[in-house]
Amino acid sequence: MISKKQELFKNMFIGILLYSVILGFFNDYTDILDTHSYSITFSLSIVLQILTYYTLAFKDIVKNWYKNKNYPWGKAGLVFVIWLIIFFSKFIFLAIISFIFKEYVTISGFIGLLIIIICLTIMQKLTEIAYQSLAEK
Repeated sequence: MISKKQELFKNMFIGILLYSVILGFFNDYTDILDTHSYSITFSLSIVLQILTYYTLAFKDIVKNWYKNKNYPWGKAGLVFVIWLIIFFSKFIFLAIISFIFKEYVTISGFIGLLIIIICLTIMQKLTEIAYQSLAEK
């Protein structure tokens, strides 16, 4: 039996490592991201994983709250609210990155951050699929 704390640790650990790899590739092979060192890249991966975790947790809270209400606009309203959370969170990510890392990290704006996060999301889903496929039936 896996506890919630173990699940959280596993998800955060894997998320940080995935962010680290993806940010490293973006830093080395694109103009979307520029960091001064690998230590900065790894620190950035920790910050981004924490921000992602809290964004998804907030999304889940809103989703659960919304399910308990009967609004006339139904699921379309829920989808729109979740989209707003995900969309505006990227601006918060950029502001926090700019505040913490100042001139040590340069991301080419909202679209650049969005591309990085899309790549990470795809890699996380592929990792989950691989993990689930290894489960004994």
